[in-house]
Amino acid sequence: MDQRDYHYYEANKATINLDEIASCEGNAKILQQLRDGDEELSSITLSSKYSRWDPNPFVIKAGMEDELGWLGYFIGKSRCLQKLSIHYMPEKEQQTSALVLGIARNQSIRTLHVHADDRSDDDFSIICAEVLINLSQLEALHLGYSGFGLSSYIALGTALRSGTMNLKELHLYNGHIGDIGVTSLEDGFARIGPFLKTLELRCISIGNDGLTTVVRALANCTGLEKLDLSENDFSSAAAVLGSLSHWLQRKQMNLKELDLDECGINDDGLQAFAEGVANNCEELNLSYNAITATGLSHLSHVLQSARCRLQHLYLNFMDFGDDGAKALGV
Repeated sequence: MDQRDYHYYEANKATINLDEIASCEGNAKILQQLRDGDEELSSITLSSKYSRWDPNPFVIKAGMEDELGWLGYFIGKSRCLQKLSIHYMPEKEQQTSALVLGIARNQSIRTLHVHADDRSDDDFSIICAEVLINLSQLEALHLGYSGFGLSSYIALGTALRSGTMNLKELHLYNGHIGDIGVTSLEDGFARIGPFLKTLELRCISIGNDGLTTVVRALANCTGLEKLDLSENDFSSAAAVLGSLSHWLQRKQMNLKELDLDECGINDDGLQAFAEGVANNCEELNLSYNAITATGLSHLSHVLQSARCRLQHLYLNFMDFGDDGAKALGV
């Protein structure tokens, strides 16, 4: 198929027969709704197969250059689309270029999910360079379940630093980012920090050094309301957890939820941050950690303080025994 640009789609939008170019009835319906500006179509999921769990799935198969080109064009023109989930994209550049460029032109998408196990670094770098850096209206970005490498996170960091993104929510989860990967994102975190309300860095293989980087970046996150650092390894990060406590005690902070579920936190770690968390956070999740009655005694002390703001405390699946319960006054 010859390369088709924006002018081609503009010239043929009124006469194109969408039923003829669509590979299935569901895809044809989505193309029609996009073209007609149907307000009921507020979300689309790009997937390799149909799933009743995906809202408005657009099923992508091999040899769909024409169909994907029109999908990209109509997404770019849409003023009703609020959420786009990318669970699959073809590997061949000629199949994806028109689609990616179309998404980059959109001015209505507020939430973007990139949730794909089989994407390469090159794939995501293209998404960062062409899409994220242009979606200035984007409010929430979710990136998870991927095998992306360091170059992907460098590309994401570049997009976050670009000055065009004012995200309210950033969710990075179930990926092998690691301490080095988080370092490549530090300046990006700091750049979007004043706008962030939710930061999720769940199960991304960070430890002491990665947490140190995150705490430095948090200095700009003065409006943060929810921080999720669960399923990382902070078993030797007592000192850095103390720095997290100091960050929480800054006057301008108003954190509501802190999730440290399954982080290997021990008694020393809990003692390091207990006061800052209890006095400056409303909800704390410490489930699945290595905390004993000794650590809980430190927490109990600050829970009895008149300054304590904590309303919800989760200690699920922790074997602290009767002594631990006694320390908490349970």
